[in-house]
Amino acid sequence: MSDDSRPKVLVLGAGFGGTGAARKLRKAPVDVVLVDRHDFHTFQPLLYQVATDVLDPATVGHPIRELVHQQENLDFAQATVSGIDLDARTVTFEDWEPQGYDYLVVGLGARANFFGTPGADEHAFPLYTLPQAVRLKQHLLRRFEEAAKHPALVEEGYLDVVIVGGGPTGVETAGALSELFHGVFPEDYPTIDTSALRITLVEHGDRLLSMFDQGISDYTRETLTERAVTVRLGELVAAIDADGVDLGSGERISAGTTVWGAGLQPVPLASELGVDLVHGRVPVDQFLRLERHPEVFVVGDMAITTDARSGEVLPQLGSVALQAGEHVGVTIDRLERNHKDPHPFHYVDKGTMATIGRKAAVAVIPPHHLTLTGRAAWAMWGAVHLALLTGGDSRMAAMTNWFWSFTTHDRPARVLIHPDDED
Repeated sequence: MSDDSRPKVLVLGAGFGGTGAARKLRKAPVDVVLVDRHDFHTFQPLLYQVATDVLDPATVGHPIRELVHQQENLDFAQATVSGIDLDARTVTFEDWEPQGYDYLVVGLGARANFFGTPGADEHAFPLYTLPQAVRLKQHLLRRFEEAAKHPALVEEGYLDVVIVGGGPTGVETAGALSELFHGVFPEDYPTIDTSALRITLVEHGDRLLSMFDQGISDYTRETLTERAVTVRLGELVAAIDADGVDLGSGERISAGTTVWGAGLQPVPLASELGVDLVHGRVPVDQFLRLERHPEVFVVGDMAITTDARSGEVLPQLGSVALQAGEHVGVTIDRLERNHKDPHPFHYVDKGTMATIGRKAAVAVIPPHHLTLTGRAAWAMWGAVHLALLTGGDSRMAAMTNWFWSFTTHDRPARVLIHPDDED
């Protein structure tokens, strides 16, 4: 419950950074108001599993108000930020009255960066939010239902998929779609020759998963190729339309679905924070504070986050956002409770991993950079993601669906729902 005599911490965005900060303020002598345009926190690393019918949306989206139940000094409001006035210490909203603050934590995330590719905004399917994952899932299921009635559509590329971007999103989506198309749908749609379906992964660089070493990149490419995914390296997507993509080389790939996983850019509000953006992101100091406004912290994909010890710019990962948010929460608590100087932000690398599909994944585990591939990495990936999911109900649901999918080669969430349909 709010107390006017205590400092107010306004947290914008309920992603990893925002929720991390809010939780670390649980015992702080402050009142916390968490704001997001959705009423759920999204576990983004598993969005591709919603899109490919492994998990239900509710498993990946956790109710934010459940966090409020567990934290006495936390309130939540579902609202959309429209402006930030740093001098007045006020945030305005499209659908709520303006809110003042003593401390502001900005973690509004990012959106797909189409790099000006013609047609991408209209026809590509990004995978950064839960609604986007559901939209792609519904689109794919509708396409298969239509092709089941008209099998000739398959020859026109109606069911083919192009995935743009060879990072974790692209690789994980490609592997999951291959299993869905060739392992599940042959029984669901016996009138469709699923062996003729094409999944093409297009990467502008010279290898996949560039954050790993060359050996892991080679393993990833070989594994995807074995699973009937065509990998095109060194290719630029020049244009996208409803029926396929045009490459910079002049070649055209026919496809009824284009998935975009090639990059992110901050939301437009980043430009209202009074600093010169770096590649569209907000620079912050070693304490994750905004220049000239030490009461404002920026975390997550919006920020250029640097490790204080190494000086290295950190990648846009959920683990970086979470640790940054938690660091901000601890910093504000220290300032208000103990009046101590804050500590610089130091990122603890707990490992980097990506799954390629059933019994196949890659992982690098610090501090000695232990490299794992195949089943061992796949098992570790599952254990880590279960531990990171918010809520025991989500963990149980994910574990049940994964076990069912593993033992039966089935996808328990492949249900096509039209919310506007009448009974």
